[in-house]
Amino acid sequence: MQQKFSQLMSRFSLKSIIIFIVLLTTLISLILSSIYLERYVVQNEYRYAKDKMSTIAKVFATDEQVKNALINDETSKNIQELSLEIAKLSNMDFIVVLDKELIRLSHPDPNAIGQHFSDLDDARRALNGDAHFSQKKGILGDGIRFFVPVKDENHRIIGVICAGITLDTLQSDISNIQIKVALILLIGLVIGIIGALISSKAIKHILLGLEPGDISRLVQEKQLINDEINEGIIAINKDKDITLINQAAVNLLTSLDSSFQLAENNKIDTQLYTVFFKKCFTSKQKQTDQELLLNTTTFIATTSPVMIRNVFNGAVVTFRDQSEMSQLIHTLSGTQQYIDALRAQTHEFMNKTHVIMGLIEQEKYDLVQEYIQQISHDYKQEVGYVTDIIKSPAIAGFILGKINEAKEQTVSLTLNPTSFLPDLEMDNYVHKIIQILGNLLDNAIDATKNQHTKQITLSLSYEVEGHILIIEVIDSGYGIQSSDIDKLFQKGFSTKGAGRGYGLHAIYRIVNEHGGLIDITNNNDNTGATVYIELPLSRKGEKNERSNY
Repeated sequence: MQQKFSQLMSRFSLKSIIIFIVLLTTLISLILSSIYLERYVVQNEYRYAKDKMSTIAKVFATDEQVKNALINDETSKNIQELSLEIAKLSNMDFIVVLDKELIRLSHPDPNAIGQHFSDLDDARRALNGDAHFSQKKGILGDGIRFFVPVKDENHRIIGVICAGITLDTLQSDISNIQIKVALILLIGLVIGIIGALISSKAIKHILLGLEPGDISRLVQEKQLINDEINEGIIAINKDKDITLINQAAVNLLTSLDSSFQLAENNKIDTQLYTVFFKKCFTSKQKQTDQELLLNTTTFIATTSPVMIRNVFNGAVVTFRDQSEMSQLIHTLSGTQQYIDALRAQTHEFMNKTHVIMGLIEQEKYDLVQEYIQQISHDYKQEVGYVTDIIKSPAIAGFILGKINEAKEQTVSLTLNPTSFLPDLEMDNYVHKIIQILGNLLDNAIDATKNQHTKQITLSLSYEVEGHILIIEVIDSGYGIQSSDIDKLFQKGFSTKGAGRGYGLHAIYRIVNEHGGLIDITNNNDNTGATVYIELPLSRKGEKNERSNY
């Protein structure tokens, strides 16, 4: 039923709906008002007529001419004229003077003068001293009349005054008032129509010209979009009330603190306001791609002011857990490390292939056999021992690639024979381990390739009881300046120029996320540096308090 009504209403424009509603409301109000006014007017007119009749009759009963005429028991022309004049001035239909015998001394119809009153019983009540109203039919027709006794100086009743108005006259007066009321109501209806037109135009301007169907569709689309977006969205007004929040924001924030009251129309929590909105509220400027720390979680957030007709009306923030983005970055970085390692191995393989092809073309088959044996021997020495102690194929292949890459730059990269890494089920960690190894070894190669001694030693071991991977890289490079130690893990800091300084920062983030340890020191002989890392592979989310650099 509701759906059918909505479909019906969607066929009409907003202007038509507003005009219809306003007119319907106005019309109902006017009809109810007219019913009430009609009853009020009729009742008030009857009350006014009675008050007027009683007042005129009582005043007329005190007139000396009337008293003298009744005392002398005479029909006076002056009484007739006086009665007609008073009746005319007071808009009464008749004022009749009756003597003690209830004979008319005055009457609008001269032929009735000298005759008995038409309803003797009704008039006789006044002779008994009872002033009263009566609604009966007289010779002038149906009407309302008031009887009052006339008393002499000794307070003896000497006659009766009857003042009255016919129902026709009352109805005529009521009709005149009703016409005026109807005119006023009509004016009210016209004003309502004008108001409806103005209101519809103003409301449509406020709604940016959207029709009801457009508004309904936009609301549904907004809700759908909000539910489908992975980023959290929160909008607040200038009073810090939440005006919009999507489910992703609720999920992200309640996972940190279940006490957050995250619902529309609620006040934004003070902590959330301080982290996400305070800076935007102060500057009234857009804050893009901020790294914001809430509890132990870092968010990437963009906060924008909400300006309505150039007036600040609040702000909206979109945010996402940085760890999700870091995971993507780690994956991409690990992939790049794979590519570099494969490129180095491919280059080494192509060099050996070219040698073999050259010897074959020269038909030096003995040398070909000898060279292949040498390659086999080198493989067992360089490759075999790596795969024997590093059981993870991906990591072993990566290390071999780095060994060949270092060799191309005349740097000796050696895997410590005491190293050992079992073939663990750690698919979720391979990219991170490769990223750490890649950045450490790249830094070590850069630091040693221009030195006299070009030696790098890599050690890997795994602590089974604590599920901790231990990585140690020792190089013979130029070491670390004491002034740079406190800046090593800052994002963008590098001694190699602009556009660098992200490798150690990425390593620090990974280690820190897993509650690990990282330590960088210069070697005792002041040649090169040692990087020591402990990376737990079974827990995540504990803030690192052990890092030392």
